[in-house]
Amino acid sequence: MILYFSATGTSKYVAEQIAKATNDKIVPLKELVRQETYSIAVPEGENFGVVMPTYWEGLPAILLDYLQKVEINLEGSSHYCYFVATYGCDYGNILSTAQRGFSKVGIQFDSLYAARFVDNWSPMFYLKDAQHNRLAEENGEAETRTIIEQILRREKGHSLPDQMSSIMAAAAKANYNRIRKTKNFRLDREKCIGCGLCARQCPLDAIVMQEGKPKWVKEKCTLCLGCFHRCPAAAIDYDGGLRNGQYVNRHVTLDD
Repeated sequence: MILYFSATGTSKYVAEQIAKATNDKIVPLKELVRQETYSIAVPEGENFGVVMPTYWEGLPAILLDYLQKVEINLEGSSHYCYFVATYGCDYGNILSTAQRGFSKVGIQFDSLYAARFVDNWSPMFYLKDAQHNRLAEENGEAETRTIIEQILRREKGHSLPDQMSSIMAAAAKANYNRIRKTKNFRLDREKCIGCGLCARQCPLDAIVMQEGKPKWVKEKCTLCLGCFHRCPAAAIDYDGGLRNGQYVNRHVTLDD
């Protein structure tokens, strides 16, 4: 099985490409969270893969919280366990963080990989350059193909070094926790068409529709920006990010 989380489609695309090559099934983390499924059994001989985006040099909060509750049972032996990070600017310390986090639930990754795509952190990065985005996607797709070849060979011991000190990584994580308050989102009620896509897509159900408009009902979210990027009317903003545009991976649809 391949456990994945994706807000704008990149990690989903990577998980799907790996699954096509390995004949494994993909499992969206957000559905496990919504269904409160905290027990995972991996049958004898199956791969156990994880594909995650890089958030503030580390793991998304939704996964960190899930790891506090989940039990993962590798039935029998002969499992190949791997982790794939998708990233834009840099992957930070996500690989070592993933190894430590999953080791607490009994998973030791045989290899850890990273593929560079588009950085969708719109408050900082310009996303209106379609050619730049396309080149970044093609780069990530090529790196994904290489990773798939390594997975098919069940390569072991592959990883990449941390890109920052543990102190800097801890500071990045603290900042991430500080800013992921839903009060920072802004809704343009005139632009909003009331389609409900943001509420359907929110992995933590932090958005509900009230009187035809979205309302954030939880203090914090995982700050995936899925609601921001997927809004067809560009009615949701976060920290002025709309000035830099929206982004959804070309291999997925808005409501995918």
